[in-house]
Amino acid sequence: MATVWTVPEDITRVLLAAPGIRDFLTNDEGRGAASDPKVRLAEFTAVVNSLHMNAGRTFTSVRDAAGVLFDGPAIGSVVVSDALRLAVMRVITAEPRERKPVPNPLSPRVAESLGLYVYALRDPRDQSIFYVGVGRGNKIYSLDWDALGEAGTLDGEGVGDTDRDETRAAWIQRIRDIYAAGYSVDHIVLRHRIDVAHDADAEAKEFTHVVIDALRLLEHHPDHPVLTNLAGEPGDLENRAMSVMELTAQYSAQPAPDLPVPGALIRVPAAARRGLTADELYALARGPWRAGSAARNVADLPVIVFADNIVRAVYRASSWESVGAAGEQEWRFTGAVDPELEARFVGTRVTPDRAGLKAWPAHGWVQRLTLARPHGR
Repeated sequence: MATVWTVPEDITRVLLAAPGIRDFLTNDEGRGAASDPKVRLAEFTAVVNSLHMNAGRTFTSVRDAAGVLFDGPAIGSVVVSDALRLAVMRVITAEPRERKPVPNPLSPRVAESLGLYVYALRDPRDQSIFYVGVGRGNKIYSLDWDALGEAGTLDGEGVGDTDRDETRAAWIQRIRDIYAAGYSVDHIVLRHRIDVAHDADAEAKEFTHVVIDALRLLEHHPDHPVLTNLAGEPGDLENRAMSVMELTAQYSAQPAPDLPVPGALIRVPAAARRGLTADELYALARGPWRAGSAARNVADLPVIVFADNIVRAVYRASSWESVGAAGEQEWRFTGAVDPELEARFVGTRVTPDRAGLKAWPAHGWVQRLTLARPHGR
């Protein structure tokens, strides 16, 4: 159990509501406080900027927090008085946290499915990527095990040159700090099942995709990305960065049973989000979709919802409403969960070939009305 100090996300509101901050801004009685109110305001402004840059970040000691918040680059040449330091530290949340356990090794089946992969390690405290590497097997976890003294677990295969001593020391310290603060490292696979290619254009294109995936992880507002490459981007299930947990779920899942006919499959990438409620999932699943008239005329049509090739829910569509102008209409269904089908399908893996396809259509709707062939509309 360790005590940590976390900068609140709404730090400005918290500061302005704190009596110690109000006292600092209105009088010079605190230790080291400047008599000139303009100087005190300049101090406060610099500290607020620093706190905003570190909102959500957790520190394992007052000394570490002070070094970043009051003496870091965001402060510039401003000297922060003891009075303001003390007032700010009193409003930063201090709480005890237990260290998260280190990750367990991947199963042989998952490790084999990943093949050669490129990965990134992300600090959940500020969403920064602090390491990128390439490897096979459990290499993605091996840095955690090494940093935390779990050497007996090491069995990952690295690729390429070993890290410089300075690099290794840096990621060891970062990983230890993350776990000491009560968090665990985010492990992201940027690309897996990599085959050596000899096509220069293909290699350049793939390299571009990997860089875009890495930068996607830094987006604070995914719906309004800073990186313009992401604007209007469809959800590509097979070629995007995914957490090891997501990939483990994919490759550990059993194949889905025979798909119901008639029925429909709908790809809802957002259904993979953690913490999604049943109502939120249903709202996402309803559409609108390119549902053809034949599908809409099937009473209680089974609708299988999947994301990242894993089934997330199964509904029975009882009615449909049109959305959009005539000739360009799509359809939104109303229905209810089918408990029997969910018991059979949720958590299983469904791939395009199961529906007679080479890839899922971009619009996400696949209807299967006969065993002969699937329909995109």
